[in-house]
Amino acid sequence: MTDKGKSVISRGLEIAWKMDDFTDPWRQAETVLLMHGIAEAGDAFRGWVPHLARNFRVLRPDFRGYGESSAVADDATLDIATFADDIEALVTKLGLTRVHLVGAKLGAQVALHLAQRQPKWLASMSLAGVLISPNGALGQWVDQWIELVDRTGVQGWAKSTMPGRMGPSLSPEAMQWWEDFMGTAPSATVKACFRMLPSLREPARLEQIICPTQVLVGMQKGQSGQFDQRQPLEDVRRWQSRIPKSSLCEIQADSYHIAASHPDVCARAVSSFIQGLSS
Repeated sequence: MTDKGKSVISRGLEIAWKMDDFTDPWRQAETVLLMHGIAEAGDAFRGWVPHLARNFRVLRPDFRGYGESSAVADDATLDIATFADDIEALVTKLGLTRVHLVGAKLGAQVALHLAQRQPKWLASMSLAGVLISPNGALGQWVDQWIELVDRTGVQGWAKSTMPGRMGPSLSPEAMQWWEDFMGTAPSATVKACFRMLPSLREPARLEQIICPTQVLVGMQKGQSGQFDQRQPLEDVRRWQSRIPKSSLCEIQADSYHIAASHPDVCARAVSSFIQGLSS
């Protein structure tokens, strides 16, 4: 079954969430918490749910400013620590004691931040589509992206950047769905997230992450469009090796946003990784 709700995190702030649970009712199932990217919401992980919800409770929150969570002001200033604070507060509100974090894009940045905090409830971390230095990869485009949103709306920005995000992996129908889905995100939140990208550089404390970690990366390098967000595999291997209990899962994909372009493969890999921790 799928439950949905909103949790009051602080005055004036509600975080909306969905919990998918098709586990055996007599078994104490652990929780997998899925965190989405910019201009998305928890529904971005729709394709992951069938692979995870039989063995785990699957929690899909909407970050503040996205989906059904509380809106942010037009001139809002956002940072990764704020998103991480919201997730910590949500975990506490829901009484969760053991959580496996999964992050894609923005969600991966939040997961890395939380893992460096070392909360007691954090059981593992999986990163599916992560830029270890968003400033280095995306900082050059921030002003251009904000101008695109102002001129064409969030959907216009999504359309322009989709080839560089997804590569040639998706059908035209799938690309259109993602453009429409991302196009519903509030422009104020999207631009606030863009503005924080230059502050996000390679974390200095990766060696202090103590939870088991899996990094999923697309390993093919096919032709892409403008705003190519894919990164060299050797760069991923370099920083992944800094995390003590980490492994690299190479996906046969030519997409940066593998959580969206290859949800079945990614979800199965994450499920296998988590189940392997208790074997």
